[in-house]
Amino acid sequence: MSNIKNKRIKSEFCFCSTIPSSGLTAVYKEAEEKTELTAAYIKAGLQQKERCIWLVPDSESAELATDLLSNSELDIESCIKTARLKIIPLHEAAALSVKQPEVSEVYFDWKAGTPQKEIIKFIHTGNWRYLRINLEVKRFGKSITGSLKELRRILAEDIPEKKIRPLFMIREEDLSPGEVFDLIEAGEKLLIRRDGKWKFLRIKQESQDKKFKTLLESSGDSILIHDMKGRVLEANHVACEIFGYTRNKMLGKHIKDLRTNIHLTEFGQQIEKLKQTGYFIFEMDSLRRDGTVIPQEINNRLIEYEGEAAVISIGRDISERKRTEEALRDSERKYRILFEEFPGGIAQFDTEGVITLCNESFVNLAGNREKEEIGFNLLNLLEGRNPEEKSITHLPEIPVHYDMKYISGNEKGRNGRIPVAITYKPLMSENSGLAGGIVLIEDLTEVKRLETVRLQQTESLRKLVDSIPVPSFCKDRNGIYIACNRAFEALLRMQKKEIVGKSLHNFVSPEIAEKYHIMDIELVKHKTTRVYETSLKFADGSVHQVMLNKFVFSGVTEEDSVLLGIMIDITERKQAEEKMLQAKMAAEAANKAKTTFIVNMSHELRTPLNAVIGFSDLLLSETFGPLNEKQKRYTENISKSGNHLLDVINDVLDISRLELGNMELYYETVDIPGIIEEVQRVLSPLSAEKNISIESNIEQGLKTTIADRVKLKQILYNILNNAIKFSSEGGKVKITAELREDMVEISVKDEGLGIHEVDYERVFQPFVQIDESISKKYGGVGLGLALVKRFVELHGGMVWVKASPGKGSTFTFRIPKRPENRMQEKDATNSSQVLYNPEIEKEEERVREEIRLKVT
Repeated sequence: MSNIKNKRIKSEFCFCSTIPSSGLTAVYKEAEEKTELTAAYIKAGLQQKERCIWLVPDSESAELATDLLSNSELDIESCIKTARLKIIPLHEAAALSVKQPEVSEVYFDWKAGTPQKEIIKFIHTGNWRYLRINLEVKRFGKSITGSLKELRRILAEDIPEKKIRPLFMIREEDLSPGEVFDLIEAGEKLLIRRDGKWKFLRIKQESQDKKFKTLLESSGDSILIHDMKGRVLEANHVACEIFGYTRNKMLGKHIKDLRTNIHLTEFGQQIEKLKQTGYFIFEMDSLRRDGTVIPQEINNRLIEYEGEAAVISIGRDISERKRTEEALRDSERKYRILFEEFPGGIAQFDTEGVITLCNESFVNLAGNREKEEIGFNLLNLLEGRNPEEKSITHLPEIPVHYDMKYISGNEKGRNGRIPVAITYKPLMSENSGLAGGIVLIEDLTEVKRLETVRLQQTESLRKLVDSIPVPSFCKDRNGIYIACNRAFEALLRMQKKEIVGKSLHNFVSPEIAEKYHIMDIELVKHKTTRVYETSLKFADGSVHQVMLNKFVFSGVTEEDSVLLGIMIDITERKQAEEKMLQAKMAAEAANKAKTTFIVNMSHELRTPLNAVIGFSDLLLSETFGPLNEKQKRYTENISKSGNHLLDVINDVLDISRLELGNMELYYETVDIPGIIEEVQRVLSPLSAEKNISIESNIEQGLKTTIADRVKLKQILYNILNNAIKFSSEGGKVKITAELREDMVEISVKDEGLGIHEVDYERVFQPFVQIDESISKKYGGVGLGLALVKRFVELHGGMVWVKASPGKGSTFTFRIPKRPENRMQEKDATNSSQVLYNPEIEKEEERVREEIRLKVT
């Protein structure tokens, strides 16, 4: 009724014409159809100045009925006040007026219950001619037709002096197809809803054949008539639509072609049963022409058709009912699975305490099975008595729950007392009486064990915190302090009871508290560790630098995980680090000053030295006159010493530039065989002087690389010069060049003095000589290999040595063949690098030009 509360009443069927004294009978499908028809029926009665009674199930429906009639043009309030209309709720439990008594037939008892008394009072009050009333007809042990006849008889006998026009309502699903014909044959004026409208199902006064065919076509069920051999003789339009054939195609078909899984033998058995009983009702799947299947309830009856014995087969589509039944079975399966898989014990029992359903866990815990009485210990627990007491216990009518009660366990290996949680819920019947109950038993053995473990872990953690000599604390997953040691109490100048149960917000400013409070919660949530340093103001007012180490202890469950924090005072360490940092900065400043001094001094030395070398070379050229042998020898010594000193100064200047970071590379394509040959040619006088042969082996295909040509040449020069210098006369030096993983690798192997393994790293340090006696013999200040290392690393490569004392040495270096990526990285990281000031180079160039002008 609630679905049409706001609709305006539209009478699709006219109830104002003459209505038979026996009333009308309507067949409906949905409750909404019944409500609309009843409202239209009552409205028409009020318009005809008749008295009307509208019987509704309950009080809520009575209000909705009033609202529904109020949507019409009638003054419903006036009709109720003048006793022309009475809306009477029958209540849920007494909604039916048709009953099945213990002895007599179905009857309508006007004196049973309050609603019936109101009806009888309303009927006998006032002076009226006609009364309209709606009555629901149900099947109670007999057919609907029989119930309806009995009801009409009672109305006529009990109130003969009044003219009552009842509207009998029958739900279509309560009415079998055969009973429709019975109602029409009995003379009922039957209302049905077809094509959205209410219509009378009329049978014209024609021949029996036409009358019978009218009945066939008026039915909402499929109807087939077939002979005793199964051949279809007649079919109504519903049957044709269901099976997907025209009437002509249907006639002559065998019934087995319209049913699934039926054979001639089974068909013969059905015919024999029909001959014995006269009717046969069963369910079967009907086969449509397109191959789909429709479940139907088949009602077969023996009839005489055209003078021969035949079978009328009435089929009702039960697809919806089947879906409902399947959904119910599925629900029952799910319920059973849930029941069986419930982790605890669960049982349902009746008012006598007899178990009607239980799972295996319940059997293990309580020792009772289905169809047994539930144990006294459980019943007494529900009543609040001693579970061991053997007394009759009445089931409570309110839900009961107990935690940590003990019952005698019957599970294998657990015959002792088991801690359990028991929940009881009563089951109430429709009349609010106790119909039994449901008991849930949860085994708390594991819960109790976990609680014991949890207590042990908590106690162990507290002892651990107390044993830590520095301030320490514990927080739960919500950031609340749950433990701390004495050192932490002293830090906060509070007692433990003032700290535990509070959060960081109670001790520091809101900004700091919010930051670290959220951090601690996240640490526990993700089980991570955090070590960080911060400043803390101690209780004496001093500010200390502390290091906080926070890590998580996993508990029995996720909720039991805690955060342990340990605070270490690092104030003294920080002060020492500060002093070391200042010392380091001072040392770096001094080193930078030293390097700057060396650069400047090198500049000051190179200027006059270039003049000395230039003028000595001028004298050797004998431009201003010839020199005697002694003068020439002295002049050559001056030039040679000057060039040697200039090389040393250049090396020192290069080292200084590298330390200042004022040296950059000028990349170009370098011919590898060519530069090796060039270095060999430059050093050929030195090698020839010691009768040392130089071999080179360059991998085929290795032609060029991208590098700083000057620096690469100096790398090769310094390594090869060392190899020749420290080789014995008549020795051999081998140069190897090859490509390894996009790196150019060049090795120089000699047969000289060799190096101890412990000195491998030292030979690349500036101003280092492995053996002072050797350095005095061969000369040098120990800068050659240091520059090699710096230049190779500046290219993004590496250099190393392998040697054995007395067996020679092999110096190897690698540089990228295509250093594009390396150049990009350098640009990105050294974008603010101060490049070497070119003023020194300009000054050197000026001196060289000055000497050249003087010579010319």
